Amino acid sequence: MKLKSLSYKDSNWELENLQLGIVNLVVGKNSTGKTKTLQTIDLLVKMITQKRDLNWGGDWQVIFENHKGDEIEYRFSTSFANHGVTFEKMTVNGELVLARNRKNYGNRVKIKNLNNKGLFDYTYPPENKLVIHTNRDIKKYPYLEDIANWAEQSYGFKFGNISPYSLLNRQEYDLLTAVEDIPTLFKSLKKTDKEQIISDFNNIGYKLTDITIQDKTELTIIFVKEDGISKSIPHFKLSQGMFRALAVIVYVQYLLSRKRPATIIIDDLCEGLDYERATNLGKLIFSKCLNNDIQLIATSNDSFLMEVVDLKYWNILMREGTKVKSINSKSDAEAFENFKFTGLSNFDFFSSNYLMSKNA
Repeated sequence: MKLKSLSYKDSNWELENLQLGIVNLVVGKNSTGKTKTLQTIDLLVKMITQKRDLNWGGDWQVIFENHKGDEIEYRFSTSFANHGVTFEKMTVNGELVLARNRKNYGNRVKIKNLNNKGLFDYTYPPENKLVIHTNRDIKKYPYLEDIANWAEQSYGFKFGNISPYSLLNRQEYDLLTAVEDIPTLFKSLKKTDKEQIISDFNNIGYKLTDITIQDKTELTIIFVKEDGISKSIPHFKLSQGMFRALAVIVYVQYLLSRKRPATIIIDDLCEGLDYERATNLGKLIFSKCLNNDIQLIATSNDSFLMEVVDLKYWNILMREGTKVKSINSKSDAEAFENFKFTGLSNFDFFSSNYLMSKNA
């Protein structure tokens, strides 16, 4: 299950036309809404999984694609005045499967039952709940289960917040958080996965001979053995850049080991890394996700990373007042295609006035 597009609007801001593929790089100048875009995806995840209340006064339009290739479009609105769901509509490949309109029909919901010849059921969920919160049945309403599974398999974190001294899940409430700390994740992996992590880590510019675990105390500690250095180094004594790179590599390998498609969101990927590590880590993470059915949604203004991520995977955010618009190869195919013949770099595409002139 993948998130294909997202539009959102409330009284404070609006996101228009975010188009997503398997791997995605969201870029934009400062204060254009990169982190807020990820927070909006995170908000959707947390609302579906009921880790927080619905965001009252918001309008959502989301399109997913499930493992069968079916396109599921989901639209819903909530009211700030009475903290309730005012509208829900869902289609699968353009065919209506769910309808809710409180203005016309009160709190009655019309929902297609695929276990009963496709006839519609009528339910009456609480007004402060989405239908997905009250009608989980994999045979009757598999399209709802697709969305619920997507939310439950969505993880992520802010790259710049990764520290050897803290767990990934001790972060701001409004950012996606990983399920466990990195040492615990590493400990859970098989030997072959651990060997792959060492290989990947060396490929981005480090020289390791071994990574081991010590968990004799209440804390699990990773020890890193570098080539040419006699003593192993505990993870909390690694440089921040080194630990951040290790954390991301461990986390992606953990997702691969589970053999379940997932969505991983990383804010400010490669922040603080030097040229060699930033470019190599960027290429590694994008390649692994692209080839293993993991949807990656990353933000960055790092010129090193931009140079190694194909423009077809970009979403460029532009803000005017409270409205943020996403420019991408689907919404503006001609501009992206013509840029190839300018001889300029990927970063020039972002930093110059090329797109501004095209979208003036």
